[in-house]
Amino acid sequence: MDITDGFLVNAETMGILFSMVMGLIAGAIIAGGYIVANNGKKYSKNFVITVLLLPVIMAVIIPFIASDLKKTLSLAGVFALVRFRSIPGDSKDILYTFFAASVGLIIGLNSFFIGFVITIVISLLFILVTRFWKVEDKQILKITIPEDMNYKDVFDDVFDKYLLKHGVKNVKTSNMGTLFTISYWVQPKKDCDTKAFIDELRTRNGNLNIILENPDDQLVPVL
Repeated sequence: MDITDGFLVNAETMGILFSMVMGLIAGAIIAGGYIVANNGKKYSKNFVITVLLLPVIMAVIIPFIASDLKKTLSLAGVFALVRFRSIPGDSKDILYTFFAASVGLIIGLNSFFIGFVITIVISLLFILVTRFWKVEDKQILKITIPEDMNYKDVFDDVFDKYLLKHGVKNVKTSNMGTLFTISYWVQPKKDCDTKAFIDELRTRNGNLNIILENPDDQLVPVL
């Protein structure tokens, strides 16, 4: 077999290149929809790059493995090498990643019309839901206190000052029962000064650990 055969541009190669271009256009629409939906909010630029290029990669790979079981199993083996780590973020990004991969898969199978219909419809729905469906901005607050402190109402005045809502999620002991860790669901006020809030809590719990975190974690693929 002549090695130059691999460089010949035939109908199959042209079809793959066309799918690649279509995947790039779809990825640009998906990434643009994500940026518009998160306008005014913090988001990861690396995630935007991921959803931009993921449809392109899928659109190129699928034609090579669609009719070959061995290649399909090889690709599954590659995906098995991908592990996931958790970082603070939004769980809906996982769904958005699956959306981008699915569009690339559909385009790779030459269903361009369906792929772009799904891209536009889902992107518009994502923008509408994210921008206009207001949800409570709840966070998880974990406060460590000494075992002899009554936590029932010791923080109520501080909570009333900085929070709209709060409630106890769970209570657990640590350090051989000498410490308690109370987890709260909290909804901060819009003008809440997080540092001042934590500083006032520290004066009540003897400067022990205080953690304020978002309830959602996203899974980020790492090779």
